[in-house]
Amino acid sequence: MSKKVVGNASPDKKLTLVPPLIGLVLVLIISLVFPEPGMIGITILLSVLISVSPYATWKYFRIKKINGMEQQLPNFLRDLVEAKKSGLTLTQALREASKNEYGMLNEEVNKMSKQLSWNMSFDEVLENFAKRNRDSTMIGRTVKMIMEAKRSGGKVISAMETVSSDVSTIIEVNEKRKSDMAQHSAVLYLIYFMFLAITIILSKFLVPMTEELADGELMIGEGGGQICTAPMQTSENVICSFFESFAGILGLGTEGLYYQGLFLSMVLIQGIFTGLMIGQVRNNSPSAGIKHSLIMAGSGLIIYIIAARYIPIEIM
Repeated sequence: MSKKVVGNASPDKKLTLVPPLIGLVLVLIISLVFPEPGMIGITILLSVLISVSPYATWKYFRIKKINGMEQQLPNFLRDLVEAKKSGLTLTQALREASKNEYGMLNEEVNKMSKQLSWNMSFDEVLENFAKRNRDSTMIGRTVKMIMEAKRSGGKVISAMETVSSDVSTIIEVNEKRKSDMAQHSAVLYLIYFMFLAITIILSKFLVPMTEELADGELMIGEGGGQICTAPMQTSENVICSFFESFAGILGLGTEGLYYQGLFLSMVLIQGIFTGLMIGQVRNNSPSAGIKHSLIMAGSGLIIYIIAARYIPIEIM
């Protein structure tokens, strides 16, 4: 892949190509320097995060910007209609509208106004606006309806008024849905932290029990006391080494590291996917739930580490 191709790629394309390559290189380097299965497993996990996080973060802020633009779209259309009714052409109306404040939409309106000053046609400017924001269904439909009304010789003003009214209605419905789903989001937060508390309690009771079983020389299949010390298959060794290394790196003690790493992994996975679920429920997009995933997984990680290090078993 040439530098020219990467340089000309859109931001989302770059973020789907470059981070995975960096993650792959990281895996290869760590595999050569630290060939232990546990370290390789942790490196693969880290590489996946490196590969996914930049695009997920960009997608989250992109969705936030698109939502802000869609919120201002009815105001922009109404200003165009008012300017058109005053006797201005569509080109003049758009240039006049660029002097107003539209929040997240300002950048696009100013860009369209500049393109008109470069002698681009109104149709080309609108089509470019839709292409730049093709991930917004609302903007795409709005531009398409205006273009169809203009090309068919219909009343553009009437079409723009109708579109503005429809967009406002859709926004109101979406806002109402977000408000209604806020309670469900709070329930999901409550369920997650209940899961976190139960996991911590289990780790405080189960880990010491497994150590006692290990002292009794129980084998796999006879109680699981030596799940990571009895003779194991290669796949079992990789799994044990991964969770033990994961817990060891985070300083979760010296005993029962397999279970500590396993429980903490469960907490992180639960937090990440519960956050994405909230994004799907509230905004109809998992990417919108990234902030909830970070809040849940981050707080779960901190609380679990503090509990593992500083809360004695006797209190539990």
